[in-house]
Amino acid sequence: MITSTDTLQSRLYGRVLVLTLNNPPANFLTSAMMSALNRVLDEIAASQDIGSVILTGTQGVFLTHFDVDEIDQAVASVPFTMSPQVVKAMTRTEALMDRVPGARRLLSHTPMAGVSDMNLFHEVTAKMRGMDKVFIAAINGRAMGGGCELALACDFRVMIEGSAEDGVMIGQPEILIGLIPGGGGTQALTRSLGVAKALEHCLEGRPITPAEALAMGMVNKVVPVESLMDEAMALAERMARRSPFAVQAIKQAVYQAASMSWNEGMEFEKNAFLSSASQANTRRAMGSYTAHVRTVLAEGRPMTVVDFQDLIDGTAVDMTAPG
Repeated sequence: MITSTDTLQSRLYGRVLVLTLNNPPANFLTSAMMSALNRVLDEIAASQDIGSVILTGTQGVFLTHFDVDEIDQAVASVPFTMSPQVVKAMTRTEALMDRVPGARRLLSHTPMAGVSDMNLFHEVTAKMRGMDKVFIAAINGRAMGGGCELALACDFRVMIEGSAEDGVMIGQPEILIGLIPGGGGTQALTRSLGVAKALEHCLEGRPITPAEALAMGMVNKVVPVESLMDEAMALAERMARRSPFAVQAIKQAVYQAASMSWNEGMEFEKNAFLSSASQANTRRAMGSYTAHVRTVLAEGRPMTVVDFQDLIDGTAVDMTAPG
């Protein structure tokens, strides 16, 4: 049973876990919510019964943004202006201290609180990207700042239709109050949109509409509000039937490729390909597929998408069965 809290509610539907972020009235993202999500991610990672996770919000809001009051309070106890070099030393020190059980909770009451929160955010998104589960953001309204970054940490993003005038928007507005994206926004946008668009987006700080986000590739799909959870669930169920080994290998290859040389990326892909081919479930799936191909060839007909539909749906072979 996956833990639920007041701000993070969990419901399991087969192999799909739905996590609802709930912090009324504005659904600000807080360090307490990130701590709860961090603990839940450890439970998810240890479960072989979960294949995909949907993150969504409540009351027409995915996440407004990270609670600015928390950020202000975190730096209020620091009596000097910190250079990036000083912060770097502090974040490394905090990361080392966090190896001691309970250290992060104690640091939350010290001038290191802000450093702790930043490290926590990065650890959460790293876990999501590194896991053998598919994460889907079902964006049910505004997703700004840290909310946008948490959505970008997911593998898919499905967003409702709407306009910025109605509060349905996504973006990184930190520049407007002198901040920069701090939860991975600059890195995720550069890798997904390219340098020019990432710079434009982060320097302008203008909230963008679902249609704009779809056009630039920031979200995968835009759907009517009443269809959001059905679309997200259909995608999640399909992804939950994929091979966990292959899911994790593909995520690692894609997310790490941007920081690798071409040859390093190709080396990783080659090794992961041969390793995936040796998995028992993969061998069963390859045998089933080649048998089907032989049948099609014997019938003298061309292969069409119909021949792949059960593979696409994940119903041809149970890729999640152990052994």
